[in-house]
Amino acid sequence: MRKEDKTEMWGENAMKPVLVMCTMSRLVTLIMYRLEMRKCKKATEYKLIYFDIRNLAETARLMFECSGTKYEDVRISASEWSELKKSTPFGMLPVLEVNGKPVYESQAINRYLAGILGFGGRNNFENAQLDAVADSFKDFRSAVRPFIYVAGGMNEGDTEELRKTALLPAVESYFPKFCERLKASSSSFLFDFGVSWVDFDIADCLYTLVGFDQHLLDNYPELGRLVTAVREIPSLKSYYERRPVRPF
Repeated sequence: MRKEDKTEMWGENAMKPVLVMCTMSRLVTLIMYRLEMRKCKKATEYKLIYFDIRNLAETARLMFECSGTKYEDVRISASEWSELKKSTPFGMLPVLEVNGKPVYESQAINRYLAGILGFGGRNNFENAQLDAVADSFKDFRSAVRPFIYVAGGMNEGDTEELRKTALLPAVESYFPKFCERLKASSSSFLFDFGVSWVDFDIADCLYTLVGFDQHLLDNYPELGRLVTAVREIPSLKSYYERRPVRPF
């Protein structure tokens, strides 16, 4: 399916003027972050280590790219992983190195970067709201992972059977709740304060799923518009153009 088809398939309202990078408060946060970084004698060095796929590292990549923060995107092969695995405490990726010091687990990495790069909430309550949605979506992702891995060619199995037994039941259980959250927001994103790391997390996973089932969001237009909103952020345009094409 062509990229432009995915961004247009949810109707003319998908390109409404409210599709902007973020609200004024979000812009102020990003500007303050960049000014603070300029004061530092040495900028923080980030190295993100993961496999050559999007999956659990893409939310962090999108935060780096959207904020214009320099980072080293290290994509390792299966053969390299067999040796590197011994040096990770839990034997898992992604790993984020901050000035050489490691941060493990994807959600810990995402929350850490969101606080630094300006993609979290404006206070503890808003962060708790984001965490609640993120944890719910993590449950959804876990439920559909067997389908993704088979549809994406990573594991063997019956794609259609997993679509019926894993994907669709999870969609019916979780998607209405996510749509309610989007309807309650005055922005194109999950919350009024603008784009967050959770928007990135959800949008990229949905983009993957639509690649396997182009009609998956037909009954959930709010989620379709969220995917469009994230992909239309101006500061992400060049990244999407050069991003390696992967099934997930």
